[in-house]
Amino acid sequence: MADDFRTTCVSVFLTLAWSAWVCGDQAPQGGVGTQLPCEKATYVDSVTGAEVTMLTTSPARDDKIYQTHPNWTADREHIVFMSDRTGSRQYFAVSTQTGVITQLTDDSGPGNACLSRTRNRMFYTSGREIWDLDIDVVLRQGPDGLNRPYRRKVADLPPDTELSGTLTVDSDDKTMYLGVQRGDSWALLALDTERSEFRTIRELDFRVGHCQAHPRICGLIMYCWETGGDSEQRMWVIRADGSENGPFYRETYDEWVTHEVWWGADKALFTIWPKNEEMLRKPHGIAYVSLGDRSLHVLNQKKYWHVGGDPAGEYAVGDTFDGQLFLVDARTGQAKLLTQGHRPQGATVHPHPSFSPDGSHVLFCSEKNGNWDLCLVRVR
Repeated sequence: MADDFRTTCVSVFLTLAWSAWVCGDQAPQGGVGTQLPCEKATYVDSVTGAEVTMLTTSPARDDKIYQTHPNWTADREHIVFMSDRTGSRQYFAVSTQTGVITQLTDDSGPGNACLSRTRNRMFYTSGREIWDLDIDVVLRQGPDGLNRPYRRKVADLPPDTELSGTLTVDSDDKTMYLGVQRGDSWALLALDTERSEFRTIRELDFRVGHCQAHPRICGLIMYCWETGGDSEQRMWVIRADGSENGPFYRETYDEWVTHEVWWGADKALFTIWPKNEEMLRKPHGIAYVSLGDRSLHVLNQKKYWHVGGDPAGEYAVGDTFDGQLFLVDARTGQAKLLTQGHRPQGATVHPHPSFSPDGSHVLFCSEKNGNWDLCLVRVR
């Protein structure tokens, strides 16, 4: 490796164990509460000089939670991620201090993790079931000490429905929002997490995706018209009582709007992908709209892919198809290359960058070393 890579705490035992797994031995078998050694390593980016901390370095496929949702526990001491390191894809928590990794789930096909912003809890789906998992119980008791329930079943999906998009939890931590499909129609639902009761917010005539409750404003939801490509009108916003439903940013020309995410107190970030040469001559790149005037503001014009914003609404971070991450100053629109080389030729990883709750670091996925790893880079 060209960079000055230096391992900080990956043990010889862990290296040998993973080598055996790669060579064809049975994958290590875990369970809820299983703890794995620290894998942290750091290196200096050869282009930018930034120090990058790799939180995971095993040959497993480690994937972060999507940038539209929290990645840190409420106390900021752990980052939750998904990995196949124990033979199936499960959720794990890595300590930001010690690097120790703890298995949180042992389900058949867990997904749609959504962390509470007020408690160390994780809502997620397993099949048609929606669960509320107490992360603290798992972390404190370990694999041999789960002598009290660590999770509670919230509800089953309503009959004759399929989840469309993701789960999201309101800022009051009492209500979940989700999109569902019923045959050839779709709807937004609210779920009372204590009473396990669903209600319909609004029936829709297009596929729902990327449901995001505002992190601070109770009862405000952003969602998208999901097509897997370029929809006619991507971004929508609605109140939890079904009122004020309509386009958030109203598309005005042949734009490819995508990857929207709440930003700060009253704005939403997104990217406008320049899908052809003509689009390169029109506004594109990282953009935002506010809840007030809904007018378009383009921060920086590059071929950005995904975007994330800091909680204060002062900085954005965008990734590119070739694995670069840029920090964009909202005041000036200037972009600074943070780190690069995370999608080498043939890579399949999506960086999906997210800011830490204090805005000091960016978390992202990298395939720099040939497998999917979780990385942190300091931005200030």
